[in-house]
Amino acid sequence: MKIMRLIASTVIILSLLVACNSSKKTTNNKSKKDPAAAEAAAKIGKMLDLLATDLIGASNQKAEIVRTADGINITFQPDFYFESSSEKLTVDAKGVLDDISSVLSQYPYTEIFIEGHADSSGNQLNNKKLSELRAKTVALYFKAHNVNADRIAIAGYGATRPVESNSTPEGRRRNRRVVVKINANEKKFLASQEAAKGTVVK
Repeated sequence: MKIMRLIASTVIILSLLVACNSSKKTTNNKSKKDPAAAEAAAKIGKMLDLLATDLIGASNQKAEIVRTADGINITFQPDFYFESSSEKLTVDAKGVLDDISSVLSQYPYTEIFIEGHADSSGNQLNNKKLSELRAKTVALYFKAHNVNADRIAIAGYGATRPVESNSTPEGRRRNRRVVVKINANEKKFLASQEAAKGTVVK
């Protein structure tokens, strides 16, 4: 049995190594074929890395900040951010959202998609409506604090996209959330970089 496990582990490790090598070769090939695209991707990645770092500082450990392959996700748990069964923000939430809004306003070449989610308890139509209202509340707060409205979109999904099982209190707590997804507006960001490059300091 131990031998079989060892063989299985070896196969998995080898598979991962092959996948990593294949990925590196693909990236290297792309860089060689289109160095301009590789440079652009590096600039966008650096901007998003800086934004993620600034958001972590601004959230003061009151939100989960995750740097994804495409951008950044901020997860707000309603227990801290909203009054019970309401879209009304708590006083403590406003302080954190002030700081997050300030950071977002300094990165104008990003797009923001705000998702509201709920658990499966209670009336599902009401849950969907509340999830949408909470997403809207966060969006309006950002807009009121110097984040351009053109960058923001929202959706309320109710209980249709759980991240945990709804069979436990902790699972339901995790499913009640607002997620802010941030992606680079690549065209505008790269245009701003070119414009900055052409600026002559006198």
